[in-house]
Amino acid sequence: MSDTLLKNCTSQEQLEKIIKGQERKFRWRDDWPAMEAALQAAGAAAIAANANKQTPDQK
Repeated sequence: MSDTLLKNCTSQEQLEKIIKGQERKFRWRDDWPAMEAALQAAGAAAIAANANKQTPDQK
């Protein structure tokens, strides 16, 4: 799965839309459950990374 698809993901709602869009394309594949799990993991990581970027460093 392409990292560029999820690199700007900032919310769970956005992640759900991405997964639904990918499901429409790939649900017929035998490995769709694994692809969906990978999207969930990568999306959660992207959301966390973007959240860390947006919070200012407090000292």
